[in-house]
Amino acid sequence: MLFFVLSGYWITRSVLKRLDTGWSWPRYLADRLVRLYLVLIPALILGGLLDAVGYHVLETATHRALTDTFVLKTNLGSTLSATTFLANMSFLQGVLARPFGSNGPLWSVAYEFWYYFWFPALAVTVRTRRISAFLPTLLLGAIASPLAIGFLCWLAGSAVYFAERRAASTKRPATRPSAVTLSWTAAGAAILLILARLVDFAFEDVVLAAAFAVVLRVTLSARLELPRCMIGLARFGAQASFTLYAIHFPLIAFAAGLIIGRERLEPGILGLIWVVVVVATVVWLAHGLSTITEARTDTVRQWVSRYLPRQTHGRDT
Repeated sequence: MLFFVLSGYWITRSVLKRLDTGWSWPRYLADRLVRLYLVLIPALILGGLLDAVGYHVLETATHRALTDTFVLKTNLGSTLSATTFLANMSFLQGVLARPFGSNGPLWSVAYEFWYYFWFPALAVTVRTRRISAFLPTLLLGAIASPLAIGFLCWLAGSAVYFAERRAASTKRPATRPSAVTLSWTAAGAAILLILARLVDFAFEDVVLAAAFAVVLRVTLSARLELPRCMIGLARFGAQASFTLYAIHFPLIAFAAGLIIGRERLEPGILGLIWVVVVVATVVWLAHGLSTITEARTDTVRQWVSRYLPRQTHGRDT
């Protein structure tokens, strides 16, 4: 949910800039699909291969759902089908179909895809005062209520951008929040995150998203500089985090299938060493994969753009 807030902020910014300079649905969707498919397709193929080996060849307790873990309770025999693969390719996982194989985290990729449709459809409709051709896709939210709730969280990021834009349009000098304000805001959001793990309450996701939106707005207002020691981490996040997110679960599930039987790892030095080794290996592999997926995003976009119509101003094309 916190990532949805960040996504809402950045995509809202991108969409509004495109509306100001000339809107084109083909170009917008091509940019979004290139970004998603360059990572999603390899993740589905690689993850599916690992899951198939773990399920059919090695027959591990992890892939056969014999470990009673919270994150992987499903026997993968029912989620490694061609139908499920195609549904995931169509961004219907977590909406009308299950995620492919063990890769449960891919549900949020499908949600993101539909939000990429929904927000610009609303924005174009408001800007042109004509119903966008893609506005009816919002009806999918009536079928899958979690998808609609997630969109409310996503829109919290949009609200942050609009607040930032409105503040920039005023002639009054911007005031930076104090360190005390930053600290209290972050502490309040952290308390809500902890409570969400301990107590069930109504509209939990929306409340958490709203709290994080406040943190994001205050942090942006502070205009903090990134410490030098974090530049490398930030660069990795910008270049490889999507690949890491899309492939980490099948990789770790495969490692768990090889290392662990039906019993969980006992807490101790050996268990911690295995965790560190597996996580470090997954990050390294994801970074390597990102050099041929995410790193090629701009190149593929430029190639695709050659075959698209030019942008048109003020029209829903």
